[in-house]
This record gives sequence, structure tokens and C-alpha cells, in this order.
Amino acid sequence: MRLLFSLVLPLFRASGKDKKMKTPKTPIEFDYDLWTTEDGKCMVRVKLTGEVTEVDREVMKLLRVEEKRLRRSMQGVPIQDGEKNEDRATILSLDFVSYEGGEDMSPAWLEDPERTEDIVTTKIMEQEFVDSLTPVQRKVYFLCLRGGMSLSAYAKQSGLGLSSVRDTRDAIRKKFKKVFGGTRSF
Repeated sequence: MRLLFSLVLPLFRASGKDKKMKTPKTPIEFDYDLWTTEDGKCMVRVKLTGEVTEVDREVMKLLRVEEKRLRRSMQGVPIQDGEKNEDRATILSLDFVSYEGGEDMSPAWLEDPERTEDIVTTKIMEQEFVDSLTPVQRKVYFLCLRGGMSLSAYAKQSGLGLSSVRDTRDAIRKKFKKVFGGTRSF
């Protein structure tokens, strides 16, 4: 009996923790494999090099958001007349389910194609930016930079010199870069 246990017992796993953890699948186009270990560590593998490293939770959240955006952009119905094979249309109704193989589609039609969180974040940042402007800078920003009025027309309308309006515009751009970090321009 002792021989039986000595031969069979090592074949049984003591718990599920003995299993080698599998890395979840990420889209081929995404450059990283992401997973969290049982002890809460956030791990990332670079697909190109195979390098595995532990990252901070904030970095993991950022990478998960990018992966989610990539997955959402890949969802949809293939466009037959598209220039590339990767062209896809956003699903707008349940009518698409009527085509052959449509029942296997994910419910992407429930998703809002607008990036609401990006729009809200941008509006909040713009409000912070506008609050940091002087009254003259606000007028130049809304009339010239956002409204399309030329600097010379604004200078004539307000009775200011064109060079001072240009200086105001440059000061606005400098503040804009501080708030938005140089990611957008006007």
C-alpha cells in the first residue's frame, strides 16, 4: 500500500495553485500580454522581445485601456467594398444579425462609438485652461482661435495693435501647452 501511495500521490496536485498560470490572449495588433498574478502583481510581456516585467497598477490600467480601445476598434461588420480587408463598419442595428454568421457577433451595437470619457476629460481640461486666461486672452481665444476671426480683424475691432494681439495669442498658446501638455494645438 505504501508503494502505491508513493507512486500515485506525486501525480496529484495539492491545489489549483500548482498549475502554471496562463497568460490571457490579447489582440495580435497589441504589443503586450497583460496579466495579474495570484499575489496581486501586475505583469507585462513585450511580445516582440518576450521580456516579462512587473509594472505599477497605474501603468497596468493605462495598458488595459489601450487594449480595450484596440478591441473596440476591431469590432464591427466587415465592409465588402472597403479598400482594405480590415475596414469595418460600426454596428448600428440588429439588422446586421440577419446576415450569415451574424449570430456569432458580439453586441457592439450597444457600445457608444463616441469616446465619452475623452470628451468629458477634454472639456474639463479646457475649462481649467479658460479659467487660467485673463479677460483679454479669453476674448482672443474664443473669437480668434476658436471662432475663426482673424487677428487683424480683432485688432481693428478692439482698437489694439496687431503685435499686441499676436503677443496675446502667443501667451495663450504657452498656457495651452501647460494645461494640455503639447498634445493638441490650434
